[in-house]
Amino acid sequence: MEERIVSIETARQIAKDSLMSFGVEEAAAVRGADVLIASDIRGVGSHGLPRLIMYERDIVNGTVNPKPNVRIVNETASTANFDCDFGCGITVAPLVMEKAVEMAKKTGIGLAGAKNGNHFGIAGYYSLMAVKENLAGYAASGSVQLIAPTGGAEAVLGNGPNSWAFPGGKTSPGIMYDMACSTVAGGKIEMAVRANKEIPVGWIQDKDGHDTTNPLDFFEDRNPQGGKIVGTLSPLGGVKGYCLTVAMEMISAIMTGGATGGTGRGLGYFMLAIDIAKFRPFEEYQEAVDAYYNKIKNSKKRSGVEEIFLPGEIEHNYTVNRLKENIVPINPVVQQDLTNLAIKYNRLPAGASVDDFFAMY
Repeated sequence: MEERIVSIETARQIAKDSLMSFGVEEAAAVRGADVLIASDIRGVGSHGLPRLIMYERDIVNGTVNPKPNVRIVNETASTANFDCDFGCGITVAPLVMEKAVEMAKKTGIGLAGAKNGNHFGIAGYYSLMAVKENLAGYAASGSVQLIAPTGGAEAVLGNGPNSWAFPGGKTSPGIMYDMACSTVAGGKIEMAVRANKEIPVGWIQDKDGHDTTNPLDFFEDRNPQGGKIVGTLSPLGGVKGYCLTVAMEMISAIMTGGATGGTGRGLGYFMLAIDIAKFRPFEEYQEAVDAYYNKIKNSKKRSGVEEIFLPGEIEHNYTVNRLKENIVPINPVVQQDLTNLAIKYNRLPAGASVDDFFAMY
């Protein structure tokens, strides 16, 4: 089976239909599908259509409530805190940033938190929601426990993603970063296991807190199929990453009422939107961004380096190309997963093929 190319709208419809088949209501499924496909067109395919398998599993096992009663439990003119009722993160988290943006437009700043959420996809989706309104945006989420504190041998800290995004200038793209707090993402450890490859020293520790280059040491019984995690991820930059991790959990979990690590159920979010025009005229800001961008782009390069990129620029370029070409590639494994889900939820008869699935679109 080969990679299959579909249009962006087709990919979005596939995601929406799949989420609705899991019991998610239509409006929520539309929001969730947009988060997933935004990931695909930014080149973060691990958080796009392939994630439908995880969200379906979480709904089936009761981690996620497909029809949550999302409500604001505390609110002022510029702050709000949501109870997401354990809803699917990609369907409820957009509501949190929408509220932050709404408040920022009225008061200059909007800070919105949430509790009782779940995995919300890429943090950059939410910070960029603010940028679309000419606001600066920040988004952070809690996560499952994957990181040990400095000097520790037990994963007691989440590896929450966070993202800042700023509007671009008149001729330059916006600036955005999206990262977790570990040296590398856990998905890279799983990829190394499947490829039967060693990893660099400093990525993970085994169950006793020792550095290791064998990715199997990350899993219970050194299971090549993955499974229960017993090792830990190294915090980014050593003790500095440890400090960042703690700060992330304070703002997205302790402050909002979200869970700290554990199974990943009941996670907290923190979203921030800032009206740049309250600090200086927006056109003046854009001119300053252009000058800043050009200063960095045109700075002296190291030997062998062809181009310097600003944070988020590579993903921005990728997105521009994907939108122009109007394509979302789907690999064979994901094609089969989508087909299997359609059969499971009676959208296709038993024994239907991948071709049968895509014939629906």
